[in-house]
Parts: sequence; structure tokens; C-alpha cells
Amino acid sequence: MTPTQTIPSPPEVVGRDLEPMFCPRSIAVLGASRREGSVGHAVLRNLIYGGYTGVIYAVNPKAKSILGLRCTPSLSAIDDEVDLAVVVTPPETIEGIVQEGADLGIRHFLIISAGFKEIGGEGAERELRIRQLARDRGLSIVGPNCLGLINTAVDVQMNATFATHMPRRGPLGLISQSGALCTALLDYAKGRGIGFSRFVSFGNKVDVTEIDLLRTLARDPNTKVILMYIEDLSAGQEFIEACNQIAQGDKPKPILVIKTGRTTEGAAAAASHTGSLAGSDEVYEAIFKQARVIRVESVGELFDCAEAFIDPLLPAGRKTAIVTNAGGPGIMATDACIRHGLTIPRFQDYTLKSLRFQMPPTSSIKNPVDVIGDAKHDRYRAALDAVTADENVDQVVVIVTPQMMTDEEEIAQVIAEIKGYSSKPIIGVLMGLVDVQPAVAVLQKHGVPTFIFPENAMRALSAKARYAEWQRRPISAYRQFEVQREAVAQLFDRELAAGRTQLVELAALEVLQHYGMATVPFALARSADEAAAAANQMGYPVVLKISGPKILHKTDVGGVRLNLITETEVRDAYDGMITQVHQHLGQEVEIWGVLVQKMLAKGKEIILGMTRDPKFGPLLMFGLGGIYTEALRDVAFRLAPIRENSARQMIRDIRSVKLLEGVRGEPPSDMEAVAEYLLRLSQLATDHPRMAELDINPLIVYGRGHGAIAADARVILKQS
Repeated sequence: MTPTQTIPSPPEVVGRDLEPMFCPRSIAVLGASRREGSVGHAVLRNLIYGGYTGVIYAVNPKAKSILGLRCTPSLSAIDDEVDLAVVVTPPETIEGIVQEGADLGIRHFLIISAGFKEIGGEGAERELRIRQLARDRGLSIVGPNCLGLINTAVDVQMNATFATHMPRRGPLGLISQSGALCTALLDYAKGRGIGFSRFVSFGNKVDVTEIDLLRTLARDPNTKVILMYIEDLSAGQEFIEACNQIAQGDKPKPILVIKTGRTTEGAAAAASHTGSLAGSDEVYEAIFKQARVIRVESVGELFDCAEAFIDPLLPAGRKTAIVTNAGGPGIMATDACIRHGLTIPRFQDYTLKSLRFQMPPTSSIKNPVDVIGDAKHDRYRAALDAVTADENVDQVVVIVTPQMMTDEEEIAQVIAEIKGYSSKPIIGVLMGLVDVQPAVAVLQKHGVPTFIFPENAMRALSAKARYAEWQRRPISAYRQFEVQREAVAQLFDRELAAGRTQLVELAALEVLQHYGMATVPFALARSADEAAAAANQMGYPVVLKISGPKILHKTDVGGVRLNLITETEVRDAYDGMITQVHQHLGQEVEIWGVLVQKMLAKGKEIILGMTRDPKFGPLLMFGLGGIYTEALRDVAFRLAPIRENSARQMIRDIRSVKLLEGVRGEPPSDMEAVAEYLLRLSQLATDHPRMAELDINPLIVYGRGHGAIAADARVILKQS
């Protein structure tokens, strides 16, 4: 292999300064209205009654005052600096308002009004003009078509939205692309007693994107956990870098994401396996994994995970102890624990002795610990003291079901006290909605994550355990290999000049060689005599494969012969193959000859691939190789370029990774060699944007330390 150099991660990018938006000293509301039920009235009312600590200017040329606040007829009539202009006027007026505001020195705009690209036509053109205006004048614009901004900080207290109420103060920062969903999220969070630090609906993102807002929340000291609802991302690699920088920072913050649109609309029909397997959701899944963000499936799961992450204490591992006063919920918790990738450890002997001494004979002292239905707070305390001290426990789940003899508030107080001095995360599951509410209030007051059902708790704990593992695993750098980049560029020039966009195997294998990947010995034969001569030179057994510019799936047309061990077999196979291919594809099909390859020693067959997403760029694939790739769909994706740890994680992501680790006495495969090939493929894909798709199928990987060899490859180019 050729030498490599390590490319360090880029330094942290501070990003745009959006603090004047979230902490403005003065706000002008353009479109402020006296008409109750209008957006202009709701925004102004929320600012006034939400307790905003700055100066508010109501801009309305037809009103003298609104809600007791004196109006000004225009922006130019304001004789003071304006940090933030909130615009709720008709869409056709907004371009002029932004231009006027920029001329007056206003740099930050929140456009709540709709009527832009979401309606198409003139609306979309209007939005493009505003975007260009923002770039030309150095403005920051959130929206249009959004709910607005909220900052609950004591020294700001800004509710620049038309939501029905100001959320309670809390540690969660929320970024949402949907304004309508924001109102539902606010109401849902209110019902669960969850508070926010900052809350922003960014709508059509004419200028300020979710990545800008993500960096802003990362710098906010009041935000401890970041929640995101997105319909699309502005830039894949920029999002990955921003999230990794947040993860690597002095005060890392977990990021929880809901991404809608799990569709296959991006999976256009393609000639390569990779192209046919890579849908739009696979791209986003790859991005989220590289970004080390927690993807959730629902609003309920979003807030369940947020509840767990509000407690900053992270588990040292996945070993979970369960303490319950009912056997059924204990079994439910155990099942959910295993289902979500956590483990149920065996207690140490000293823990069992302590439990046996303090629990009644009818209790179960194994994990889960069943303190039985008549347990009061003292029995819970004894059980929790024992299991939290066990060296084989990383986190504890406490289940309480309300019974006649149960004082839930006293038990909650015990849980809170032990949580206060324990070095391990403890969460409560108080099953019920009415009787347990006073106990829930006790736990929430002391910062103990609280759930209604074990399933929700275990799902949230699993997310927290994954995040803790990411924190313990440093983000690796990029590697840059010494390759023959220009040789590949010239090869692509030659093929495209000849009108060929689909490279035959001969040329595809040459591309891999230029990027330091080992390939099976091969030669192109144009006759049976040439095939026999090539086989004699490289040694038997050999493989013959048909070669032609339009023949991509060779096996389907009888274009492959395996394990040929004599010259006669080679000659017969050559002639028979040519005849069979003509029968399948017609006499007019162009055949360049037959590729003669050395028959490789047996190893594991895998596939490496690349397809170019129209928005995010090169997407890499790894999975089982051979003819089962599409049938099993056991593959992993990442967006190129990838880091070293991403390459290794891709291999671990597939369900059948145990086959590579070695089963039934088989030696483990050389997964380090496979990881290096993924890194080399990443460099190849980023170096050559004209390469639309690539498959290496199969890549034969041998035992640890013995490397891997590409046996077949396919490359598809694009003209520009």
C-alpha cells in the first residue's frame, strides 16, 4: 500500500453571530395589528405580555396605538437603533421593507409572513430576490413562512411568535422547520412540564439555515440539549462538521433529530447495486450517524429522550439494574431493555447478600429486583442503595406502581435523595397518570427523569448510552493517500471522449489500481488463443468474464465461467460464452473480448459502492457481496469524505458483521483492510466528481492481516 498522511479535522467554525436575533435590545414589529386573531396582533401581544425586557416599536401607518403601545408609521420614523425587525406584512411588501431596513442599518430580520416558495411562481421568485438581498447586504434573515423566535432567558424573555403562550424556562433548545408543528410541540411540552431555553421556527430558510441555528444553540449557556425537527438539510458535510465540533467542544451537547420523509424518492433506477439501494432516507441516516446525532421516530420519543438527557450524568456502559414493586412491569422493562440494546447484568455477590438480608423472603433479589407490592420507601431505599453500589451496574431504573399500601411521594423522595449522591444515572418509571402525579412532581423538582411506561424509559436510556459511547470515542481525523489522481482523470477523459459513460471491468479495475486497491490479475483476450495464452501465463485455475461497453450484468447473460483448470476448458469456455451472450443480447451487441482472471482463493465476498446524491454528493456503501446484495439489503451508507472511525463503524453497522468476525472456528476477516479500502474509495469519490456510480462486487476479503482483493468492478460516469 502507498504511504498516507493524516488530515486533521478543520478548526471549529464559530459561524454567524445571530445573538442580536435572540437577545435584541429593540424590536420593530412591522404589520402590528389591532385586529384580534391576526398574526400581527398575536406577535405584538406575545412580546408585551411575555415580559420582553427590551424596547418594542409597533409599526403601523394606520393606527395610533395598539395594546397601549404607541405606533410609528414606518421604520424610518423610528429614531433609535433596531436590532431585530419582525415582519408580518403581505408578502409583496416584504422585499421593499427588507431593503429599507438594510438602508437604515438593520441587520437582522424575522419574516413570519407566508406566500413564498411554498406557493411557487411569483412567491418563489420573490424569495430568491430576498435571498440575494441578504447576501448582497450582509443580512441575517429567519423565515419566511415560520412561527418565529423565543428566548426564555431572564434578561430577555422574548416571545416573537404567534403561538398561544410563552413556554416555561428550561434547558431544551428547539429548531423546527415546521411552524405548525411548533405550536403542537409547545403544547405537548407544557403538558409534560418541560421547558425551553430557545425556540426557533425557521420556515423556508431563505437565509439562516438549521446549521446556523445549531451553532447558535451550541454557544448558548442556557441550552443543554438541542432538539431538531427538519424536512431537509441545507448541506450534508457542513451539518456533519458542525455536529462533530459540538460533540468535541468543551461543553458537548446532545442533539436529537426528527427527520420526516422516509421515502425512496431519491432512489432512481440505476445500473449499479449502490444506486438502486440508496434512497433519500439512506442518505439522511448516513449523515446522522456521521454527525453523532440521535435520530428519533416521533414527538413522544423526542421528548422521552430529551427527558433523559436533561440529566447530564452519563452511564459508563449499557448494564442496567431494575428495581420494581410489581413482577409484570419488571418483565416488561427487561424485555424492553434487551430489545433496545441494553443489558441486564448479574449482581455481585456482596449485592445479593445485602438484598437477601434486607428484602422479605418473597422478594426476588436477582435483576430485576422485585421488592413486591407492599414495599414502602424504606425497602426501596435498601434495594437502591445495594444496586447503585454494585460495580456491575451502569444505570438504574426504578419502577413504582401505585398500590393501596404504597406512598409514592415518599418513594419519590428516596429516589431523589439517592440520585443526589449516586454517580450513576437513575430514572423513575411511575406507572399511571393521576395517582402518581404528586410523586412525579417530586422527581421533576429534583431533576430525576421520569416516565410512565418502561418501554419509553428503556428507549431513552439506550439513546443516552449510545451518546455516552460516542463521548468516550474520540472523533478521528481524515486520511489522505498518495494516489495517481491524474491518471484516473485522463482515463475518464478518454472514455467520455469515446462516448462511453459505463466503464467495462478492465477500465474499472485500472481505476482501483490507481487508488492503491489490490485487484485480481487480469488480461483482456480477443480470441480463444489469447485467452489460453493468458491463462497459461497467470496459472490455473482461472475465470473468464465477457467484456463489452453495454454488458454490465454478466452473469445474467451467461458471461461468466468459473474454475477453469485446463487450456482446453479455457478455449471451450471462450467460444461457448461468446455464442451464449449473442443469443441473449443479439448479434449486434458489441463485445470487446473476454477478461481472463486468476481464480482467487476462497474468502468472504463483500461489496463496496458509491453513488452520487444530487444534493449531498458521494454516498458510500458497504455490505455483503455477490448476488445477494439487493436481496438481503444488509448494507451501510456514509457520506464521503469519511473519517477513519466512520469506515470502521460502517463495517459494524451491517447485521451480518458476525460472519466477518469469524463463526464456528473461522478466522476473523481483515476488517482493517476493508476499512482502508473504504477510505480510499472515499478519496476517489471526492477527487472525481464525474464519477456517478461505482461498485466493487465482490471484494474478496481474507483472514486478518491477509488483506482484500477486488475481483470485479463497475464505474458509471456523467458527462459534466
